[in-house]
Amino acid sequence: MPIRQAKVSDVKSIKSLADALVVKAGDSGKTLGFYDYSLTSIQYLNRILSPLFFVAESHKGLEGFCMAYNFDFVRKLAEQEPSLKKDVIFRYLLNLGDNYVYADQLAVRRLKTYAGSLVACGLMDRLKEASTGNEAIIGVVPHHPWKNNSAIKFHMHQGAKLVEEIGSKDKIVFGVYRINLS
Repeated sequence: MPIRQAKVSDVKSIKSLADALVVKAGDSGKTLGFYDYSLTSIQYLNRILSPLFFVAESHKGLEGFCMAYNFDFVRKLAEQEPSLKKDVIFRYLLNLGDNYVYADQLAVRRLKTYAGSLVACGLMDRLKEASTGNEAIIGVVPHHPWKNNSAIKFHMHQGAKLVEEIGSKDKIVFGVYRINLS
């Protein structure tokens, strides 16, 4: 399956897939997705400039995407979108140093299928290849009040280790997962 750099023309399909995976408080029946994390088309347009934003496609269209950034891009996003400076994840990333890649969103169209797993692994392999020269890929996964067990399993399958939890129990707690590249 072809995996390539995301383009502006992909934004509508990316947003549609991501929106279908948003989990809101009270969606206890959902077992995977992005917990209370929805971006606007403008925010995706800002992020599409990252050289680490990839899409997988087939003759049917978008099969999945991996939206990731290096430290310089994280800093640029925080300047473009000042509200990110208050975000617990971006505050953590901005204090982390500059030798990592942040995997912000990874989504596939065919959830819980072998084909979907192949797309996710292909996207992550492409991200790893494009991330040479960095120490690690960082992924942040909800732990509380909703735990994304599918994302945790995927990160662990990719060789990630849980390094710490960030956030607060009265709002949301995230697990920070690190895949060492060197």
